[in-house]
Amino acid sequence: MSVNVERELADRLLAERVILVGGRLDDGLAEHVAAQLLLLDAGGNQPVTIHLSATDSELDAALSVAAAIDLIGAPVHVVARGTVRGPAVAVLAAAARRQAHKHTMFVLSVPPFTANGTADELAALAAQHDRELTRLRDLVTQATGRTPDEVAEDLTTGRVLSAEEAQIYGLITDLL
Repeated sequence: MSVNVERELADRLLAERVILVGGRLDDGLAEHVAAQLLLLDAGGNQPVTIHLSATDSELDAALSVAAAIDLIGAPVHVVARGTVRGPAVAVLAAAARRQAHKHTMFVLSVPPFTANGTADELAALAAQHDRELTRLRDLVTQATGRTPDEVAEDLTTGRVLSAEEAQIYGLITDLL
């Protein structure tokens, strides 16, 4: 697809209050999504829909998008499709309405943690990572009504859910 066609498509979707989040959710994509959310929120309180398919995601990027969802006044609906893996479930959990296509797969997991630095720097980074994992767990706990211990275990073991199982789990509210 040419750059002009991609830009036109993105502009038309934004005019319809739709944001696409696909592929790897990293800091760059999170910043772009947060900017779109803020822009749409400034344009009114009508719902915003995020179409989410993230096969890989960074923990802080996913939490950044979740925080942006929490920050704006407009309700955010997330439609999951394809695979939603790892910390990207935070984006889903932060939404007011959570839907999924019937063939969507969810992988509850935590990303690997690696860091370099001095002992003090590593201790600070590990503490920050633990706080972020707690925030992820809390978002999923709030959305699903599951206990923090159950969610923590599911994230640690890499629990895989079909769309139907995700609905029973409480991660999504509606199947499409």
